[in-house]
Amino acid sequence: MKTGVVGPFPPYRGGIAQFSMRLLETLKYNFPEHDFIPISYRKLYPSMLFPGTSQLEPETEHNGDEIISLIDSCNPFRWMSSRDYFKKSEFDNLIIQWWHPFFAPSVLASIPSSIPSAAICHNVIPHESFPFAGKLSRNFLDRMKLAVVHSETDLEKAASLDLNAELLKLYHPVYDQYNNPEVTREYSRKKLGYSETERLILFFGLVRPYKGIQDLVRSMSSLPNDISLLIVGECYADKREITSVISSLKLSHRIKWIDEFVPDDDIAMYFNAADIVTLPYRSATQSGVAQIALSFGRILVLTDTGGLSELVDPGSTGFLAQPWSPSSLAESILAAFELASDPDTKSRIRLKASSFSWETYAEELVKKLQ
Repeated sequence: MKTGVVGPFPPYRGGIAQFSMRLLETLKYNFPEHDFIPISYRKLYPSMLFPGTSQLEPETEHNGDEIISLIDSCNPFRWMSSRDYFKKSEFDNLIIQWWHPFFAPSVLASIPSSIPSAAICHNVIPHESFPFAGKLSRNFLDRMKLAVVHSETDLEKAASLDLNAELLKLYHPVYDQYNNPEVTREYSRKKLGYSETERLILFFGLVRPYKGIQDLVRSMSSLPNDISLLIVGECYADKREITSVISSLKLSHRIKWIDEFVPDDDIAMYFNAADIVTLPYRSATQSGVAQIALSFGRILVLTDTGGLSELVDPGSTGFLAQPWSPSSLAESILAAFELASDPDTKSRIRLKASSFSWETYAEELVKKLQ
């Protein structure tokens, strides 16, 4: 079986590119009798639509895979040449990463409808508004043979679109590729300027309006003074809306913000330094950041929105707070620090993480494609 794996790949940065690479590696390892071809974007976002500093990370080697940079999101002339490539390559099927309707026209035009395709839906419809998002999403997903979703919430959204595609609910697999045993808690804390006794909350990931950072900042005002917050992630929102809250509540001495995109080699430092990881999202489907936290054995405080409740066992591996509620976040954070004193907590988190394996994900996906 010859399968094209279509999506952004490194050196594009971000969770979707990491997902594409990790899925490709798992498929190749688990199904060596099949041929999996990585197909990336020649151009991803136009600069006018990209809010960050760069779409690319420094290029690195990835197990010798020759990634084909093909799809151009903006140039219709490229769409025709991409279509010719897919026609000539005789793929049995395609696995396509889907996360934003902006890419629907380019992908639909670049890929012949005759090739059976599965869409991996990171979002059925995006968190933030986009013109004709519902219609574009439906047009794209309706042409798929299979639509894979990662949460009950997205399963319901996909079902509401009345698609011809078969729906398959799996999960977002755990991101365990960042673990580095040489990066200890002691090293990480010293590097970041935290003492061993300080209780540390980590928020990690791109800072966007729907992620509720303001709610987490406000919750800090009702937490004990020995609890600090470390925000790590490039800001894709109005930074002043967040810094003004920090300043008005006089929390600058307890909150540190590293406003930059984090290279893969540095991720272990932040998660090993933290006691708990808090994601105060106001809306969500699922979270790759939560899956990184699970791989590091970190207690999670998530909001009860979208599919986030599926990633934590309340009172056992973490807690769920109400979205938009600083007081609920503060209550859950305090409970999480109490949970940290339970010596069995880490083993329960490891067990939870094992339920999100890449191997099982790949097996379920390939079974549906055959």
